[in-house]
Amino acid sequence: MIFFNATIMKRLGTILIASLFLLPYTSQAQGFNASILAGFTASQIDGDNLAGFDKLGLVGGLRVTRNINDRYYGGLEFLFDQRGSQSEITLGTPSDQSRTHLDYIEIPFIFGIQDWFIEEEGYYKVRAELGISYGYLVNASSTNSQFVEDIENFRSSILSYHLGVGYQINSRWAGSARYTRDFTNLLESGLKSYFWSLRLEFSL
Repeated sequence: MIFFNATIMKRLGTILIASLFLLPYTSQAQGFNASILAGFTASQIDGDNLAGFDKLGLVGGLRVTRNINDRYYGGLEFLFDQRGSQSEITLGTPSDQSRTHLDYIEIPFIFGIQDWFIEEEGYYKVRAELGISYGYLVNASSTNSQFVEDIENFRSSILSYHLGVGYQINSRWAGSARYTRDFTNLLESGLKSYFWSLRLEFSL
């Protein structure tokens, strides 16, 4: 089942394209840092009778932060990420596998602290952050018999919280890990999604 609003998706596409052009200029502004990121997710759904982070997916998008002072910063990201659950990790999709696939446009709002300053190159080596995220569901499908008939009733908007850490490899490249869990149920009757994401980030 596709949750698709042409007007919303057109606006999101316009924002994404504009952001790609503006990122190099934003990254040069006083106190701002801009990055492109990509990685993968490992997710599950609480309440679907499946255990383990066996549903793998992709995550990618843009990240902009601004320094509040020497160590603290705030920011936001514009992401596409894949979540859901499945009965076991596989590269394909066997016909007898229980699987739920969810695609989101996600906007996380971030507050972070950084430490271990590398004076010679002017960057901090490690960071920790937390925040809240707004997610808009753009695609959903399921072979899980528990709620396959309810997939079209999944909420289109989700509010989540996230915790994460990052390690700056050098002045351009960083790696990060994040745990995200929904505040909002996927259905009125229950179900909450949560996932890990591992990302590689390139600063502009």
